[in-house]
Amino acid sequence: MNARSFEIIEEAISNGVWTWLELDCYSNSLYLEFERLQLLSKSIVNPFKPVQESTYNDYRGELAIRFGTNIYLAILYDDEDSFDFLDLEEDILNSFLNSDAKLSDNDSYFYRQFKKEIRGFKFQDEDYSSNLTKKYKKEIVLAQLPNKKDSYDFLLSFELDNFAIIVKGDIISCFNDFESLSDGDIKRASNDWILYYLDYWIKKGTEEEYDEDFLCENISFD
Repeated sequence: MNARSFEIIEEAISNGVWTWLELDCYSNSLYLEFERLQLLSKSIVNPFKPVQESTYNDYRGELAIRFGTNIYLAILYDDEDSFDFLDLEEDILNSFLNSDAKLSDNDSYFYRQFKKEIRGFKFQDEDYSSNLTKKYKKEIVLAQLPNKKDSYDFLLSFELDNFAIIVKGDIISCFNDFESLSDGDIKRASNDWILYYLDYWIKKGTEEEYDEDFLCENISFD
């Protein structure tokens, strides 16, 4: 992924939600999926039906990001309830809080679904990551595969309602509907959403209008 792809994803995720976390120790992979993004995997077709009959703009705007090789995952937090989204058993949670135990120690595979709204999202930004570390009182490393070096090629830092996440790795790739996305694919997905957004407002209030769209209604490019 090039720098422009990182910028596009940062812009697209400003109103997004984090929806799942997957750790596969066998393949040395960490997956994070986000939805409600300003990205389209395919262009939306408006059949010029009245809004009450049209469901053609029912899309998820999803993107999965995979980190591979030398994986690192940490949570920055103030209160233990920040871990609620992981739905961990009490003894496992206590082992994280009171020892150096990690998800990568206990399970060869870990997966959880949830919905957490994004408050901030940055790639390759050491200053942003450092500021988040200073903002929260505590930090726990949830995964470290393998635990043999402290340098990483890729960094992702993002903040949620009451905690933040730091992810690192030596390989990064993006997927949409489980298909790998090139830099060109990411650019097209962004352009397709912008074209849809413009058409949404052109047709707003006419017989050709789309169903009401949360993203379009709450985003302004002024």
